[in-house]
Amino acid sequence: MTRARHVLALAVVAVGVTAAAQTQRSNGEATSSTPTVERVPYDTRVFMAPLMLTEAQLRGRRIVAQRCANCHAGNPRQPGPPLGKQIVESRGEAFIRDKVKKGSTLMPGFEYTLQPDQIDDVIAFLKTYSPPTRSQAAPED
Repeated sequence: MTRARHVLALAVVAVGVTAAAQTQRSNGEATSSTPTVERVPYDTRVFMAPLMLTEAQLRGRRIVAQRCANCHAGNPRQPGPPLGKQIVESRGEAFIRDKVKKGSTLMPGFEYTLQPDQIDDVIAFLKTYSPPTRSQAAPED
């Protein structure tokens, strides 16, 4: 009798584990703790193409690549507008300088992590750069 109980208990546990796994799959939860990585096409050659830039513009380009491009590179899935000379011309240098310093609801401010001359370098670079349109920057699959 004890052997039959053990087999029955094992069968109940197996059915319970299977049911739990099925429930987990059916409600959309992942069955693995490994995150899903979604590849988004982005052509960095456009952004990093060799240009004739001054030292200040090169420093600004490096800062934009490190601090800004993640949200402002022109991918439709990125929250910020593509940055370049058009936005500097339309909004003005003072507006850009203040936005970089103070940030906004969606953007962190860099007042305490960038020196004023570094912000000037960012603006100097942006005045030389024309970002691709969002549809050119990241074609949808």
